[in-house]
Amino acid sequence: PLCSQVREICLMFTRGVDYQWQRMALVALQEAAEALMVRLLEDAWLCALHARRVTLFPKDLQLARRLRGGEGL
Repeated sequence: PLCSQVREICLMFTRGVDYQWQRMALVALQEAAEALMVRLLEDAWLCALHARRVTLFPKDLQLARRLRGGEGL
């Protein structure tokens, strides 16, 4: 699934030029994306705990993104 998503996004940004992706490049991209999402969810969980809630809401994710600034998503 990741390979097809990467290919679709690549085609969108390269004006239809189809590039070949190495297997290790796709693995590295997937690892980086997973690490970013885990860190974002951890920060959102801390926001929910700070609000004395145990349920994660979209506003927690939005706050975590805002607090990260340019570093996060």
